[in-house]
Amino acid sequence: MPEANDVSTVIMACDNLAVVSENGRLPLSDLEADSHVHGRLQLEIASRQVPYLGYWGPDDVCFGDWLVELSVAARSLASAGGRHVFDEGEQGQPAFVFERDGDRGFFRITASEVSGADGDPAWHRVEFTPTDFIGAFQKLQSSFVATLREFSPAVADVWLARNLRESGRIA
Repeated sequence: MPEANDVSTVIMACDNLAVVSENGRLPLSDLEADSHVHGRLQLEIASRQVPYLGYWGPDDVCFGDWLVELSVAARSLASAGGRHVFDEGEQGQPAFVFERDGDRGFFRITASEVSGADGDPAWHRVEFTPTDFIGAFQKLQSSFVATLREFSPAVADVWLARNLRESGRIA
């Protein structure tokens, strides 16, 4: 198990954010309240980059979905026995399982009940520290919100309210 002084067992970051529309990828300055924001989500657990996050590649992660799901996972991991499964099944993706057993967290990529996609045995019970996950999520959330506010100050808070805060899952 990782020691408190070790490097974090979970890293989260975002980049290459864009508004996705029928016209392709647009700059964040084109953000509207009902826009989809996609980009690259770095989700690293136990020094390994989590695969299968983006629909059409690593730069196509839907942040409206993943920020909510990671928020729920972080809240679940705050308590012993907490568990969250994200099984959207979109574009044939597998399910992502975040669970806590005592003071240890585990991540798995399992078969999707929605899409029928296979799991990934290389990602069976990859261990991490729950407090690292929660802290990494808080940094990701802050960075994402700051980026939206920087590049689309007139619409960012409206987008956040509509896409994240209304769900009751993000601050």
